[in-house]
Formats: sequence, structure tokens, C-alpha cells
Amino acid sequence: KLSGSDAFCPLGGGNCGDVLNSDYAFIFGVSLPLLGLIAYGFVTTLSLQLSAKNLPFGINETTGRLLLLGSTTSMATASAYFLYILSTKFAGTSCSYCLVSALLSFSLFFISLKDVGLQEVQKVVGLQVCIASLVFATLSTSYSNLPSAPSSQANIDLPYFTTEITKESSPFALSLARHLHSIGAKMYGAFWCSHCLEQKEMFGREAAKLLDYIECFPDGYKTGTKMIKACADANLEGFPTWVINGQNSLYSHISIYDYAIFQVLSGEMELEKLAEVSGFQFNE
Repeated sequence: KLSGSDAFCPLGGGNCGDVLNSDYAFIFGVSLPLLGLIAYGFVTTLSLQLSAKNLPFGINETTGRLLLLGSTTSMATASAYFLYILSTKFAGTSCSYCLVSALLSFSLFFISLKDVGLQEVQKVVGLQVCIASLVFATLSTSYSNLPSAPSSQANIDLPYFTTEITKESSPFALSLARHLHSIGAKMYGAFWCSHCLEQKEMFGREAAKLLDYIECFPDGYKTGTKMIKACADANLEGFPTWVINGQNSLYSHISIYDYAIFQVLSGEMELEKLAEVSGFQFNE
């Protein structure tokens, strides 16, 4: 978030950034990653102090466990609200980080609930309801003035368009593009995909024309439009996706699905990485 770069989505392609960079990623102007850092940090610190029986400010163990339960209650309530936002405002969009955070929040809540015990919980159930209601009201107020569906796909009708590549190709990019073409490497993309455009800009104007680029929506995109058969057969999970002939290998920082004959690389790739994977060696 601090670097301003796109978050890599292990699952579901490149849609995580659509959620993490949306207006819903802020509460009254405060970034959710910062709030998450504070919440998880507080719960971690309090849990460690409880386990060491070394609570500050003279807090006894029972009070500490109730404080932990109140914190995890607020986190679980917020996660439930965010899941509602994800399913209604970002229909069809995946966010693996959101789902992992929700799983962690609910797990922490049930663990702290079990740790406190049923009798103690019954004494403070009213307070827990108040905490959950306060979190719900705060989030609802923060999001009340936002657009109803920033990423809604309800009425999308996007005509096909082309974007000019402005950067001049380097000798390395030209040679790499010729090599990728010669081995039958294919780049799958969509005309509206900013990462696809950035990938072409990496190659430059002349080299991009040499790539075997497959447009998955050549007739534009409307709600319900399906990708052309070539893209559907490639089982794409995001744009751009490279299919490169060569030996199988695995890189932990990108999505690569290994097959017996070819590799599938999802996401925008540095030219040096494409050269490495495709076996290209540049002779100046």
C-alpha cells in the first residue's frame, strides 16, 4: 500500500487491486491496511501478555480475556461487513487477502470466545452486542456517501478500442520479441486491461507488433460476454497471461501452472523474467 504497487493475487487473477484500491478500502479517510495493522497488532500483543501473565496497568487476567474478546468481536463484525461489501459491491471480483483476513478474524473470535468461557460470556453478552452494533454503524456511516457499485458489472457495455504504444523498443526488447514469436509464445489479454498495456509498453512500439498477442474480447465487452474460444481453452485466471513453450519450472512470486508441454505465467512480467523462462540469451 505504501509503495503504491498492485497487490499480487495468488488466486483469481489480478482483481485484488480493484478491491484494495477502491473507496471501500478507507474508513473516514483512514486506510484499511493501517487499521488492520493496529487491530492484529493489538490482539497479538495482548495475547502474548496474557500467555505470560504479564498484563500492564494492573489489569487482571479475566479482564484481559474480556478485552481480547471485545477486540476480536469488533474484528469479526468488521470482516462480516466487508464480506457483505465484497459480495454486493464487487460481484464477480475475487480478493484472496480479504477472505484470508475474514478467516483469521472469525478464528480469533471463536478462540477468544472459548477461552473466556460460557458463564463469563453470558455476563457481557450485552456489551458484545453493543460493540458489534457500534462497528456496524461506523462502517455504514463511512460508506453511506460512496457510489452504490464502484465495480458493478450490472450494465457494462464497453466497445472495443485500441491504445497506441508510445515507447520506442530497445534492441533487447526487439530480440526478445522475435525469440518469443519463434518459439510460439502467446500473450493473452483484454483491450481494457491496464496491465496488458503496461506489458506492451515494456516491449515498446516496434517489438509489441512482433508478439503473438491474442485479444480475448475482440468485439468489445458487455455483461455476460464470454472470451473467445482460444482464451477459454487456455483456462485464464487473469490478464495478461503468457503461455510459453519450454521446460517446466516454478517461481514463488508469480502464478505459474506447470504442464507437461508448456508453462502458463499469469500477470505482468519483466522482460528479463520472460527471457529467463523462455531460454532467451541476448548477444549485444
